[in-house]
Amino acid sequence: MRRLVLVTAALLVPVVPLVASAQWSPSATLDLGMGYGRMALSQAALNNARKLSEDSDKAFASKASKADPVAEFDPTFKPQPEVSRTVHHRFALYYGGDDPDDQQVMARKVASGDYHEHFRALMDRHGLGDINDLVEVSAARYVVLWEIIHGKKVSPVQARAVREQLRSQFARDRWISRMDDAGKQELAETFVLHVAAAELAHAELLRRNDPAQLAAYRAGVQEYLVPGGPRLDQLAITDEGFVRR
Repeated sequence: MRRLVLVTAALLVPVVPLVASAQWSPSATLDLGMGYGRMALSQAALNNARKLSEDSDKAFASKASKADPVAEFDPTFKPQPEVSRTVHHRFALYYGGDDPDDQQVMARKVASGDYHEHFRALMDRHGLGDINDLVEVSAARYVVLWEIIHGKKVSPVQARAVREQLRSQFARDRWISRMDDAGKQELAETFVLHVAAAELAHAELLRRNDPAQLAAYRAGVQEYLVPGGPRLDQLAITDEGFVRR
């Protein structure tokens, strides 16, 4: 049971395994940096993820601005079943580890659609749009992780401003703007599953009312979910998006 720290969490309640002590555990996270590789992302997706992190950091360094007229970027994608199957399989392996029974628990949880439903609810709450859109999903990802790290809520106006910061920056980047549908889908669906899992785990920790464990978890989200940037723990949010403190 490499990943299922608390098996009953997966069996009895709609959350993924949680930290079992005040120490950080990556069981409810997507590790970045070396963690991207641990998730067995394709090399193309690994490169795309790192580039997206770099561009996001640039986006949050300034207000959103209109992209160059020649810059074109369609962040939407038409979901391909084979890409979804690959992402779901990797997610189940990441949480289930080497235990086939644990892998099946996570596979069934993903197949139930609970994580996707929860992420859609998070997007709706923040006034964001299509789950088949890399910019919309990326905005939701950063907003939700910021909320976890800071223990504060982000308004729909603020979330949409973050979206426009990302859209403006991504449109200018040739690497991102030329990403194919499969590449956009692989990143977006990976973010959906892991951010939904992290948010559900955070909600469970809030219910447990353990300040020390909660503080450790929040610190770990920055370290393990976005170690390559942006530094969400050093950003404030306004009606114009993220700003450096």
